[in-house]
Amino acid sequence: MGRLVTSDRPRTRSRPAPIPDALTGEPRPPTARRGEAREHWVTAPEDLQKSVVPLEYGPALEAYEEPFRMKIGLAVTLFVFALLVFVIPFRGFDWMSMWWPQVMIIGLPILQFRKSLGDRVLAGALWVQQRDKWALTYELVKIRSTTVGRYRAIKIVDCQDHEIILVLHDAQTNPRLWDLVYNGILYSVASGNCDISRAARRILKV
Repeated sequence: MGRLVTSDRPRTRSRPAPIPDALTGEPRPPTARRGEAREHWVTAPEDLQKSVVPLEYGPALEAYEEPFRMKIGLAVTLFVFALLVFVIPFRGFDWMSMWWPQVMIIGLPILQFRKSLGDRVLAGALWVQQRDKWALTYELVKIRSTTVGRYRAIKIVDCQDHEIILVLHDAQTNPRLWDLVYNGILYSVASGNCDISRAARRILKV
């Protein structure tokens, strides 16, 4: 799996660069603005094996998936929180004679962990995928701002009606992935065929 490093790169440009080649991703777009993440994830070859995008649009070039230890940590945190929800009001463990608190305390962390296993972002030269949905970044017709949990996200729709909600923190944790995606967003907005909300413009700075 890829790895996190501490280095960062300077923020630059708000104009689209040339469209990269679908197969190679060259020329790589210049550095994109990042406002939701400061980590620097480096893609490993095995990260690129879970694309659902048809091969005609090119291979996956960059990826990000939350490290396994962070998924475990979130599940443990949820378990402790759920446990305290019952321990504090009952001032102890008298609730253990009931079945439904135990189901909640054990079930919620398991459900969260299972969900997190499929939560990844992939990007090719011309597309982006979150979980098992994808969109063509250079042919976007609609961009809206939204949230997923505590993170900002954008809802994007392309000319073929592919629709995804892209979590910006996840996409921006890998700067090279975000460079590819952001250049496509800039190109779509500059084309004049993309309906982008004021809030999305402010978040993306386009």
